[in-house]
Amino acid sequence: MSENVVQIGRLVCSMQGRDSGRYYLVVGSVNDTRILLTDGEVRKVENPKIKNVKHLKFYDMIAGEVFNKATNGKRITNVDVRKELKSLIEQV
Repeated sequence: MSENVVQIGRLVCSMQGRDSGRYYLVVGSVNDTRILLTDGEVRKVENPKIKNVKHLKFYDMIAGEVFNKATNGKRITNVDVRKELKSLIEQV
């Protein structure tokens, strides 16, 4: 897995499990194979979903505001995630 794949703010889509077809943003990583995901609605920033990377489809799209807040050490809110997710999904 490349360093580039688990970038905070990256758009992913679940391909396995009961959440199959749902879009999420990456908000962190647990280890090399599991990452933390949020959609701002069902899975809030406070309680992110842990998902195996091989069950996800990665897109070359990054939520700029979420990425900037994470790199500057600011708090990412559910409103930020929902807004960025909506705009990225429209581009898919």
